[in-house]
This record gives sequence, structure tokens and C-alpha cells, in this order.
Amino acid sequence: MTQQLTTSNNQKVLGKRNYRVVLVHPSAGVNGRGGSEIFALELSRRLSAYFQVELLSGSTCGSFSYPSGGISRVEAHRLSRHPLIAPLLQRIATHPDILIEHLTNFLPCAWRLLRHPADLIFPCNDYGGLAMAAFVRSLIGTPILFTEHVGLIGGGKSLRRNLRFQPDHLVVFSETVAELVRMRSPQKVSVIPNGVDLDKFTPQGTRIDFGLPTPVILCVASLQCQNHKRLELAMQAVARLPQGSLVVCGDGPDRGYFQTLGEELLGERFAIRSFPYEEMPSVYRGADAFTLPSLDEPFGLAYVEAMASGLPVVATDDEMRRYIIGDAGILCDVTQPDIYAEALAKVLRGDWGRPRQQALRFSWDTVTSNYRDLILETIEQSQHK
Repeated sequence: MTQQLTTSNNQKVLGKRNYRVVLVHPSAGVNGRGGSEIFALELSRRLSAYFQVELLSGSTCGSFSYPSGGISRVEAHRLSRHPLIAPLLQRIATHPDILIEHLTNFLPCAWRLLRHPADLIFPCNDYGGLAMAAFVRSLIGTPILFTEHVGLIGGGKSLRRNLRFQPDHLVVFSETVAELVRMRSPQKVSVIPNGVDLDKFTPQGTRIDFGLPTPVILCVASLQCQNHKRLELAMQAVARLPQGSLVVCGDGPDRGYFQTLGEELLGERFAIRSFPYEEMPSVYRGADAFTLPSLDEPFGLAYVEAMASGLPVVATDDEMRRYIIGDAGILCDVTQPDIYAEALAKVLRGDWGRPRQQALRFSWDTVTSNYRDLILETIEQSQHK
């Protein structure tokens, strides 16, 4: 059954604050730029107004957090690149850092939840947390709420795998994914978008000066060749513009590759910069437009952060981007460099007053209210089984 949730009366939860809700993300507090990590932190902080919330995190990141005790994927990434063990790990898994995080956090998180039972478990770190939550549920019956962050990347392989764990309620970002879930299983599923902090990401405030020829086009993405971000397409398109620069904000194992490619295509009109997440509002304000040519991006928090900061967006023309961006930018066939470049030139020439208004649809206040109601519903349905 697909549910589109709406905000209910606050009185519904005033008497339910004793419910204990445990979110799980062993990289939260360690990786400040990851979308799922930001999601876990922001939602934990806001749900604390309604429930007793605990976030099993990678490090202390608030009064609600409790270090999980295992190895985060950030720490595991450093370990997995050691020349003595890297070849072995690469034969075992495509993403050994994530596998290490999942394996080393399974028992510590399960033990914490068995010793201090929750009324609901909310894993946010994909299949590792979901498997751990399913193990705890099999022993003491704790219901599971799970948000599918990967969506249809890789043809929906991760989604199909995660459905096998049968969370008590599944949240997805789009109706298309919800329809696919409904076709495959009798899974309870709701559509709730990701959220943005509209007080933090605003057009007004300090701006980063990148020291590059203007106008500046910003792209925010992890620097990995084997992902869905397709940064090369953005570089090729900006290289076709007579003026302007491309700033890629991010980091990753293939930074050197992208640095070399960007310099070859754009010369002094290109830079890769890394900033703490706390400085990202100033980063967005320092740009004139935003672009990210991802394929099958499940949601794309950076699009919403950019729009909240007043930037027009150029992105892949697909269903999710039409829903998120609307008329706050231009969607096009980004695989055609000339078409992509013309779209960038057009947003730089235009007067775009819609981006901030479009971002208002994704307020964390609304998103939190929807999760609050769904958590209550899931707990109460579990108690009546």
C-alpha cells in the first residue's frame, strides 16, 4: 500500500514522548558531507522534540548520539587503501569500506538495542543497518522503519536486496519507486522527500570567493569514477562556454583523475575545493549557477540546497529532477555536450527568481512532521499485532 503522508495535529504526539526511537548510522558525526549521514543527523535532532531519540553514530554529535563502537566507512576507507590488504578486499567487495562498516558495527549496535530496547529502529546506513535491525526484530520484535536512499541506481539492485529484509514500513523518495515496490511485494511504503535546512541555506549571507573567472558554475559531488555523478559531462559542457568557471566541491579516491581532466579541459577556469559541511551555505552563495549531471540520482540533496541558496539548476532530464527542480532551472540531455552547454549559458543569462520558492517544498519542518506521524503509526500498529 502506498501512502502520501500529511502533517497531523501536534496533540497526537504530546503524550507519546516516552517512545524510544533509535536511528543508526555509524558514519554520522565522522563524514560531514554524506547525504545519508546528514539525513540521520538532521532527522535525529528534529525528532528529539517528539520522542526519546538515540542515534548510533560514528562519534558524539549531539546529546542524542551514542557512538556505535564499530568502524565508520570513512575510517574503513583509509584501512582499505593499505597496499597489503587492498587487493584482497577489492576481490571480496566493490565497496570494501562500506562492508567493513557494516560488519564491525553489526554486533555492537545489536547489543546496544538488545540491552536498551527501542520502540522502533530506524537504520539509515543501507543494508548493514537493515540486516542488524532485522536480527534484533527476530529476537525481541522491534519494528523497523527504513528509508531507501539508493533508489533505482544500478537498475534497482539495492532496492531488491533491501526488500528481502521486509522493514515494517519503507520510505522512498518518488512515486515511481513506490510503484516498483508495490509490484514486487506487499510492502507498506510511503513517499517522503528529503529535507533542507531553509534557515541555513539562504541567498543572504557570506559568500566564498573562489578566485576564478566569473560566472562560476558549482558542482557538488564525491570524486569517484565508478559512481553515477558523471562529472566528466559537466566539465565537457563548461569547456564549451566562452567564459566562466567550474568549481567541483567534494573529495574522494579519484580526486587526482578529475583534477587532471579538469585542467586539460578548462585550464585556469577549473578548481576542486573541499569544505566542511558547515561552510556549504557560503559555498553555494559564491556561485552563479549549479549543475549535477547524475544518472538515476535517488534524490540529490545538493539540488535543493542550491535552490534554497537562490541558484538556478541545470540537471538531467528525468522524473525525479522534474519533481525536485521544476521551473527553477533547465533539464536537458546532459549526454549531449552542446545541448548541456547551451542550457548552462541560458541559466547564466536569465533572471531566475524561482529557485528559493521551489526549495520551500522541501522544508525539514514538513519532512519531520511526516516522519513523526509515520513513526507513531508504525509503533502503534506493531503493538496491536
